[in-house]
Amino acid sequence: MSISIMARAHARPNSARPLQERSNRSHRTSPQQDVCTYHLVRISRNRKTGPIPVTTTSANSCPPTCSFKGNGCYAESGPLAIPPTTAPEPGVKSNGTAAVGLPIVRGQVTMKCASGTTMTAVTESTGTWQTAARNSDYPCVIQVSGGTAGGVERTTSLYSIASGPGVSNITPLTDLIVAALSGQEPGAWFASATNGALSGAITPVGLSDALGKVKSAVATLPGKLSLPDGFDPITTGFNATKGDAADGLLEVYGVALTTAGVTQADAGRAAASGTALTKEAFSLTAYTTPNLTAIKMGTSKNLDDTFGISILDLNRGNYTVKASIDADGNLRALSAGSSFNGYVSLLGNRIGQLCTANKGGMDPTMASQYAYVSSELTEVTDATELFGKNFVEYEDCASYGTSEIRADGAFIFTETASGNSNTPDLNFAQAMASNGRVNAENGSVIRGKVYKYVVGGATTYVYLIVSTKQGTSMPALNGETDYVVMGVSLQP
Repeated sequence: MSISIMARAHARPNSARPLQERSNRSHRTSPQQDVCTYHLVRISRNRKTGPIPVTTTSANSCPPTCSFKGNGCYAESGPLAIPPTTAPEPGVKSNGTAAVGLPIVRGQVTMKCASGTTMTAVTESTGTWQTAARNSDYPCVIQVSGGTAGGVERTTSLYSIASGPGVSNITPLTDLIVAALSGQEPGAWFASATNGALSGAITPVGLSDALGKVKSAVATLPGKLSLPDGFDPITTGFNATKGDAADGLLEVYGVALTTAGVTQADAGRAAASGTALTKEAFSLTAYTTPNLTAIKMGTSKNLDDTFGISILDLNRGNYTVKASIDADGNLRALSAGSSFNGYVSLLGNRIGQLCTANKGGMDPTMASQYAYVSSELTEVTDATELFGKNFVEYEDCASYGTSEIRADGAFIFTETASGNSNTPDLNFAQAMASNGRVNAENGSVIRGKVYKYVVGGATTYVYLIVSTKQGTSMPALNGETDYVVMGVSLQP
């Protein structure tokens, strides 16, 4: 926060002059007026003062007779960085949101500008911040340090750029842009960048190139992260709240880093050097209760030779799991302590199920919570494509029978153990409609999706069925009204 005080110095009035003349003179604007800037830091980080409010004053407040002026004054070159003598222009400011998928609260924002000016601010409970500046101050590099996110103390800093007045967010994604722009660790650049270095690096071309490098880097994370068209992590305004698309992207990014087994610093180096953050990344969609909820899912072959799985379920929370895969790319084992106690993995893990410790329809110790498909599969909207085909059906991460969709569209399930078949269901196609198919017997609504995967001239179809108790939005699993089923076609 900067406070400007216009201090006007006048010679002692001459007693021989009329009183009226002296009064008029006091209202004139002196061409020699001085502007002093007082800079307030609410919480000092200086070890000598401790965490108390501290002010610094612009250099023109110092007497010209001071022997240290221009001769080793600590404040001229040290970290105090006394503010310049010119007051900020009214109405010119930088502002934005500091967040990591949660707002950064009471973080210390420091904006170091090409003019030599340094401004500070403190983030609010929403992660927002702002500070006054002059047009001539820009461009600037910004740091947010300290504060909390979700009630947890933050121990690392994040960085961003202000190429001019207006919005400058500070997030892990803007931190990557600074790394790509500077070609080095953002904190080191912030500490060492000279005024000329800031002006030379922070250009429209430089920022565009850096953003392109960041897009390439995050695309190698689980889920193959992508930024929406027209979205700029630095200048696009957003709210650090649940439901905001940009805030959700930050959450996805954070989970993806954990899944890949890499850090924010690793991501910065990758963005700067153009290297990948995983050996191979995959994007999938998982379906679950209630009402065929679609969830972003990511997997990756990691640099440490583990296999990572991430699912961001708004109803149940986020899942990050490590696993191993076989030579075909299918899951072979889940790591100890995993949130899941069973799985089905087929076609190189392009389709599968993940189970949790809930009561299932076929297994009392586990229920299929998610059925998933890779982005490599194509959605089928014409149910007649399935007519005349046979499937192996999976529920609770195991196969308990087969199903047939006859040429007339009737669906028939046959249990392997007993050999019994259900009555033909002529309304299977209704499950693919947006309203689903109501099961009057137990008061549930059945909804489904169908996909296909074509390779080497062979087509594999998969149907995903999710049943939910009618009228509820709870993410339940009970094997009766609320369950997840998957069917995979048999090759002729």
